[in-house]
Amino acid sequence: MNTTSRRGRSGALVQLAVLCVAAAACGSPGTRSVDVPIADPIAAPAATDPGNDLTAVTTSGDVATTTSASASTTAPSTTPSSTTPPIIVPASTSTVELPPTTVAAPPTSTLPPPAFPPRQPADPFFGSTVNAFGRLARDNAGASLTVVSGGNIVYSAGSGTTIGGDEATGDTPMVVASVSKLITAIGIARLHAAGVIDVAAPVPWADLGLTPHPAWGDVTIREVLDHRSGLAKARTSWFTGQGTCRDYVPSLVTSAPNSHRGTWVYSNGNYCLLGLLIEQRTGLPLDRALQQLVFDPVGVQGVHSTYDGLLPGDIDYRLGVERLSRLGGAGTLIVSTDDLALAVGRLTPVDLAVLQPPGMFDDQYGIGHTGTIDGAKACVWLLDGGTTVVAATIAGDSFSTGGGICDLVVPAVATDLGNDQGRPNRTP
Repeated sequence: MNTTSRRGRSGALVQLAVLCVAAAACGSPGTRSVDVPIADPIAAPAATDPGNDLTAVTTSGDVATTTSASASTTAPSTTPSSTTPPIIVPASTSTVELPPTTVAAPPTSTLPPPAFPPRQPADPFFGSTVNAFGRLARDNAGASLTVVSGGNIVYSAGSGTTIGGDEATGDTPMVVASVSKLITAIGIARLHAAGVIDVAAPVPWADLGLTPHPAWGDVTIREVLDHRSGLAKARTSWFTGQGTCRDYVPSLVTSAPNSHRGTWVYSNGNYCLLGLLIEQRTGLPLDRALQQLVFDPVGVQGVHSTYDGLLPGDIDYRLGVERLSRLGGAGTLIVSTDDLALAVGRLTPVDLAVLQPPGMFDDQYGIGHTGTIDGAKACVWLLDGGTTVVAATIAGDSFSTGGGICDLVVPAVATDLGNDQGRPNRTP
């Protein structure tokens, strides 16, 4: 899957979204539209000021090229020779079609832009970031690294070959393991902002078709987001057996929450439940719901699930995606670092209020999430108050954890931005 085709389709999606908002008529008679607020982009620096120029770097395989690109409200193409029009980040709201529900639709609102301007790089050639990508690409079947600042791609790199035989780029989808949890959490935040759910309310077990032990009755969505619900770890069993997370999660709630309820204990079951909640509230499969909630607002094609297998434009996952089928919202998503960084780079204040530690990890640079499974590792981190995002993935095991990738790429990007604070001190 090449950058041109994905960006071309996403540009059409953006134009359609803008027309729909302007006409206020994108629904069908039997559906209800929920307006998801998206923060406005930061105003572009003056193009005549050379001090505000950013450098977009694209790496494919072992060849790197650089092109100068002034920061703006559009995302530069990650392929210098592409003639595809740039992505226009909508400065209003996106419309998500939901099935009929008893929850009233909230009024349309537009949130203010991020509080901080994009940091101008100390090294416009991103030398440390280029070196970090070289380490990611070494000894792995594929690797990808993207940096977004102020809503714009300022660095994008990819290595390896897609299943269909194309050269990989930063826009090539890859298994992202538990970084799926970050995307799922953003979906929950968007439904919370739209008034479709309340994260402070108990999990709607009956709506999910689940009948847990009565002691689960007052467990809140917030506790599930924060891994404080009392769900068992069951770490290895998520990768064995057949079926989806809907088939497996009932066995985890037949008895009362574990005694660690209220304390952070990382469990895939929590985000399996959140994925089921998104599906129930939207009436859509999880990947389609997250596409509408998280990726459509920034005009990128975005995400798909391992349930449908790998596509020709994906980087291969050598162990077979069938082993990920139980994870649901905890780990079944496939997405490119370009699309991921663009989406995370436009989080709203409401999103950030939901995406709090310990559900997200934090360090001296900001917040984010890591992903670690055999054969794939990933890292997404928000720096500079969320106005800079770094997303990195590998198809391989040259790093033992996604945290190890974060330890490499976050300080590298921070160095190039002139904000190095040493090795990340991450919790939990």
